Amino acid sequence: MNNNKEQVVITVLGANNPGILAGITRTIADSNVNVEDVSQKIMQDLFALMMMTDFSSANCSFEEFQNRMQAMADQLRVKVFIQHEDVFRYQHRL
Repeated sequence: MNNNKEQVVITVLGANNPGILAGITRTIADSNVNVEDVSQKIMQDLFALMMMTDFSSANCSFEEFQNRMQAMADQLRVKVFIQHEDVFRYQHRL
């Protein structure tokens, strides 16, 4: 088990359309970020995705990753939220 993980929570929300999961995961893979856990739900025409990722072997800075993900989210017309796990947990008091 790697204790040097830099865990990042990614949340994607928007209208359901083909290609959202593919576009988001392609951007994650292109950044050499590892997806560790995924929860996806489609309710009527609404899409919700939450991922726990390991950012420790990423090939870019956290800011650059946020920019890459935002560019893909804009292309897919969804909202993306990217936070380090500790910030996410603090905000949601988990």
